[in-house]
Amino acid sequence: MNTINQRFVSAIAIIAVFFLSSACHNDESLPEEPTGKLKLNVGLSVVVNDVKNSLKSASIENLKVEIFSSGSTDPVVTFAHVSDIPEELELSAGVYYATAFSENNPPAAFQTPYYYGESESFTITEEETIQVGIICSLANIMVTVVYSEDVISFFTDYNTTVSNAEGNLVFAKGEERVGYFNAGPLSIETELKYSDGGTSQTKTISGSITSPQTGKHYEIHVDASVNNGHAAFDISLNETIEKEIINITDEVGGGDDELAFGDLLITEIMYHPSAMSDPAGEWIEVYNNSGRVINIKDLVVRRGSNNDLHQITSDVNLSVGGYAVLGRTETSTDHVDYVYGGEISLVNAGYELFINTYGTDGTDGTVICSVDYGADGFPTDHSGKSIQLDPSVTNASDARDGANWCSSTLAYSTGDLGTPGAANSSCE
Repeated sequence: MNTINQRFVSAIAIIAVFFLSSACHNDESLPEEPTGKLKLNVGLSVVVNDVKNSLKSASIENLKVEIFSSGSTDPVVTFAHVSDIPEELELSAGVYYATAFSENNPPAAFQTPYYYGESESFTITEEETIQVGIICSLANIMVTVVYSEDVISFFTDYNTTVSNAEGNLVFAKGEERVGYFNAGPLSIETELKYSDGGTSQTKTISGSITSPQTGKHYEIHVDASVNNGHAAFDISLNETIEKEIINITDEVGGGDDELAFGDLLITEIMYHPSAMSDPAGEWIEVYNNSGRVINIKDLVVRRGSNNDLHQITSDVNLSVGGYAVLGRTETSTDHVDYVYGGEISLVNAGYELFINTYGTDGTDGTVICSVDYGADGFPTDHSGKSIQLDPSVTNASDARDGANWCSSTLAYSTGDLGTPGAANSSCE
């Protein structure tokens, strides 16, 4: 007797009596539901690099398996372990998909890799046997922290806290375990303690990984020195196809202080509001894409190659991964960090915007970022909606590509759509 019959034995017994009685009188047989058979194979694929053998492959036998009818959210069959799956599973004819996963998935925890896999849809046909495979891969974010020789030598104690929206892990002195986090941005804060003339001192540095990807390994190298005040993170993406390095320091840079192309990004533009007039409601959002705090005072916001420009005249400090909203008026949104006034008009048909150092006349300085929002590929359905850069794009050249921009979908203070001063929604 199968599992379903065991659970509903009483109800089935009643139905069986009914049909038996009917068959005696009408000499008819109960029609059978068409069924087919499934052979399900589950495998495990670990695509990230190992670290001191601390990434342990999950036991395939311990993965949980669920099979769903297409379009349903309730499984028709569940197996607590892969090892419980029979060699051939009988299912009613129809369309299905299967999932396999490890059941440990806390928001943040050491030594808890989470694996997940989903099959393609498959069709069970009457009296036929189909074979289907599921490959499970690492589905959370893998993080390790390594302290430099200077940190080990100069500081008496240190720890790094890595956090997501739901939890955090503390990588203390001597910690070599791997941390695993659910999807979402990660913030980093390191606290370093040292002795200065017998007095205990503390240095703190912070940073973030704004768009970490699940299934990848981020190794954070913490480097600091008591003598020269230097402190930095070197975050590398430990993967064969790519290496990503983000330098995060506690030094403030700005204006003409050796800013390079891509240290800032223009990430959102409201050039045609509908809740108020264009001269009242236009604004530009700027993102700190560097590894240090940037003061944008003395930088120039410029439209095109002509003299429509404005030099920023007051301090506006952007934290690492932080945003600043430059508004045409102080009421453009309820989150305006700086007012540039009427010297720049954001033409609705599109124009190229620059942020650059001043140079000799404001037009010949070093370009820090630029975007031509009238170029091919940029959104054109713009009335009452800002246009926004996909938050996963942090490369300065890619940030100029209209394919990476889309119209905003969330309302802000005026009733128009946009996310001034906050992370953009993903472009689909």
